[in-house]
Amino acid sequence: MPGAKKIKEAMAKKGIPGEKISKINFPEGHGSKPSEIMDVVGQMENVLTEEEILSVMEEQGCCKTGKPMEAHRAFGVKHKDKPLAERVKLLHEEKDMIHKAPCRLNDDGTLSVWWSFEQNGKNGCVCGVVNKLPKGDVIPKSFCGCCGGHIRSNYQRSLRTKLRLKKIVSSAVGSNGEKQCEFLFEALE
Repeated sequence: MPGAKKIKEAMAKKGIPGEKISKINFPEGHGSKPSEIMDVVGQMENVLTEEEILSVMEEQGCCKTGKPMEAHRAFGVKHKDKPLAERVKLLHEEKDMIHKAPCRLNDDGTLSVWWSFEQNGKNGCVCGVVNKLPKGDVIPKSFCGCCGGHIRSNYQRSLRTKLRLKKIVSSAVGSNGEKQCEFLFEALE
């Protein structure tokens, strides 16, 4: 789970100018309450460019260690000699991997990944932070880059290629469950 402190550290790491960082009101301490995180991300949308926000949010994400990471690493080692298109196809078809979402390599070399679950006939949000917020709270679309960071971290291990979060195409929360979460990554082989 991201905290405001981690987000601020990622901003510095990504070279976001100090003058922009100073315009964001960060809470005291770790800033890990869901409402504090949403507030910081909302402020980011008013200060940073979309590219800057995505570069910061792709550094966030939960479950980047332990069993998910090991399963993705093992997949990557097993299929390391195959071309990227074949690795993506095999990853998409993989049934037994924890923290895996459907994916497709697009004609332009980008990677599309969809993530959600069925909830009362709609697409549900997989994020534990979002699910702790009171119903009706505003969730900035760019916050979903945190889930993109989770996917990026694990899929880089599976596909054995660097990925960059290029776009949050849609979110279950932002579409009131009408659409799945969809992330677009640039493959940096």
